[in-house]
Amino acid sequence: MVHFISQLQAGARWAATPPKFPAMTVLYWLRNDLRLHDNEALAALPADTTALLPVYCFDPVALGPDAYLGRPRTGPHRLAFLLDSLADLQQRYAALGSGIHFAVGRPEEVLPALARQLGAGAVHASTEHTTEEEEAEEALVAALGPAVPLRRFETLTLLHPADLPIAVGRLPLSFSKFRFDVAAHVRVRPPLPAPRQLPPLPGGFAPAPQPTAEALATALGQPAAARPVPDRRSALPALGGGETAGLARLHDYAVERHLIGRYDDTRNQMLGEAFSTKFSPWLANGSLSARQVWAAIDGYDAAHGARSKGAMQLRLELLWRDYFRLLAQKTGPDFFRWRGLRDQLPKPIRPDQAVFADWAAGRTGNAFVDANMRELAATGFMSNRGRQNAASYLIHDLHQDWRWGAAWFEHLLIDHDAASNWGNWKYIAGTGTDVRDTAFDVAQQARRYDPQQRYVRTWRS
Repeated sequence: MVHFISQLQAGARWAATPPKFPAMTVLYWLRNDLRLHDNEALAALPADTTALLPVYCFDPVALGPDAYLGRPRTGPHRLAFLLDSLADLQQRYAALGSGIHFAVGRPEEVLPALARQLGAGAVHASTEHTTEEEEAEEALVAALGPAVPLRRFETLTLLHPADLPIAVGRLPLSFSKFRFDVAAHVRVRPPLPAPRQLPPLPGGFAPAPQPTAEALATALGQPAAARPVPDRRSALPALGGGETAGLARLHDYAVERHLIGRYDDTRNQMLGEAFSTKFSPWLANGSLSARQVWAAIDGYDAAHGARSKGAMQLRLELLWRDYFRLLAQKTGPDFFRWRGLRDQLPKPIRPDQAVFADWAAGRTGNAFVDANMRELAATGFMSNRGRQNAASYLIHDLHQDWRWGAAWFEHLLIDHDAASNWGNWKYIAGTGTDVRDTAFDVAQQARRYDPQQRYVRTWRS
């Protein structure tokens, strides 16, 4: 059954030139594209669109229990960030004469019902390339039928898939080959400007407002979770979710404090908000565009006269993000399976829920791993160095199923991105594109990256 929030409170792609469609009411299915800047789905609206209804669906699948741990896939930290992001987007839409309709339900039920109600001629959406998200798109296409096309646009990647010199099916199973043989031959498109005005909402239609976390939990049949209390030790900047905050962080990091230049020297640190960019939460739900970040790096290089090591490292990490997305598209369900992409068998495991629970709670007895897991539980964030070591310890020292760890990170990480999270876990498990031993020497890593044990002391409890 589809539940609308109001009740609780009583496709085609374009490359360079947007296509021209007849005047019509358009539904815009908001997903992980919660921004106005650099947004193909909005840029492709024809000038004579009569009405636009942006719709956000709180999908019971995305918010419900996962298949491995039975925990909500979207845990309290990420949910709070999502609700902040949507509240900010609603304000930005309202400033352009539009708004957002909020609903709880599967998109393939919510959107066709709205299309029939409003006589919509098309649905616009940001396309995604991980398995469940692709299945949701195809289910929507089937439910809409041929009369209402789903028009899909690329808003999530740095490199536009239409610009790649090869088909995604020919993507090399090597990041280095992708970097030098594919990405090096693609020009990053400049970010699209934000619209200055949007078509009006459909006449006579009153959008349902954004639900509170409590109302959302009731609609989903879940116990309401308290909003996480900010922890003063958190490495995250205290900006909250949304496009406004994401652009502010980008400006502060790249322009005001010129931190791009020192990024390569600080990126493996573990304390403080300035050691890494912290762009990932906004990138993950699309409040910030990867191309906007790339443009900021270009601006930094232009202002300082040469490419710094920090700028080059940031570019490399944006390419890694794209590579995982493209790899997920190429490999489909295999990307999420236990077995390796090169048919590797993972190391033998001894599944033990008590062992896993101690790891998740930061009670393994390894001070470095435990500190990282406590930070994750308290803040929804962990440094990249911490993620690699915590994952390696669970897999190679505790001999647990890597998919349990990936599901735990999905539950807690404020910046969870399916392709990057599962792709990195698969790599550490030795079942990704690399056939080499990927185990970390966690004790050596702790001595190297926390030699004075400042991080361990900070997160001792």
